[in-house]
Amino acid sequence: MVRLVDIAKELNLNVSVVSRALNPKPDRHAVVKKETLECIRQTAKRMGYRPNRQASFLKKGGDATLLCYLPGFANRLSGDLMFGISEAAAEEGFPLTFFNGFKAESFIEFLERALDMRHSGLLTYPPTLMNDKVRIAFERYLKSGGQVLMLNEVSTPIPNPLMEHYSNLVRLDVDDAYGVSLAAAHLVQRGCRHIRYLGPNYPVRRQAIQESAAKLGADCAPLDWDELDALRKKNEPVGIFAIRDADIFIIVVRLATEGYEIGKQVYLVGFDDLDQSLWLRPSLSSIHQPTREEGRRAVKKLINMIFGKTEQDETIKPYLMVRESTGGHRPDPGDPATEEIIY
Repeated sequence: MVRLVDIAKELNLNVSVVSRALNPKPDRHAVVKKETLECIRQTAKRMGYRPNRQASFLKKGGDATLLCYLPGFANRLSGDLMFGISEAAAEEGFPLTFFNGFKAESFIEFLERALDMRHSGLLTYPPTLMNDKVRIAFERYLKSGGQVLMLNEVSTPIPNPLMEHYSNLVRLDVDDAYGVSLAAAHLVQRGCRHIRYLGPNYPVRRQAIQESAAKLGADCAPLDWDELDALRKKNEPVGIFAIRDADIFIIVVRLATEGYEIGKQVYLVGFDDLDQSLWLRPSLSSIHQPTREEGRRAVKKLINMIFGKTEQDETIKPYLMVRESTGGHRPDPGDPATEEIIY
């Protein structure tokens, strides 16, 4: 285990200087030169130094643990998110406790338990339904002064007063509208003047596909199979956008059964880039949400908040993975270079 004294010895510096440089909340009078500060941080990283946050918090009667409430399902999105959160928390020396759920009741229970547990901050998804009971419980926690980093709130908007009145609540979202605009532009580039969409009512994504298609001069409407057959008879290619990858999985078999040439007559783009998208035949072009990066960034932002630094709401841009369903190539899972990525 690398200690501060080991880093000091490596750099021939006083331990107190190294300690100040690596303290996330140093005494404002204890200044370390910028060049020395960077050198110490790089050396600490190279040597594998991990701060013992728990010990430092316990000395002050606190607890370094981060409480994380995430959706109760297992797929690439949640898996990558947990990897990112775990990696960043380990690097910073913060223990984690995970809670999972979907319903408003489970989120309320999580908030109530958080009020009774020693911890340093919350990293959380919103529940599926942000009702009055949830708002009251959430506001109670915020009034306690706890720091909250909210992930992907765009899909379940928080009441504005909460966002406006509490500086201890910050959001980190994937930019859904940007991702959808990539999908629309890609379909139009493939010659699709007709874009059809399907899937649940995710308002941001649905509005974005309609607006993006209109800006690109394509007509846009919900998928109708009779109309799709009529457009095929006219030899007019159609682009189909799925609000989620799972919605594409449902129709691929029907398209193949009815003789559609996917990637030639009809072009498919999904949203989420689940693992199944890569293995589907044809492989599915999809908007990739970088949830691993999101998890890492969320932890960094929350830790900054815990140490009194000001953080702002932020969005992360997704990107488009181009595969066979829009005329691309079938990727080699062992060679990421075989996939075309559009930012």
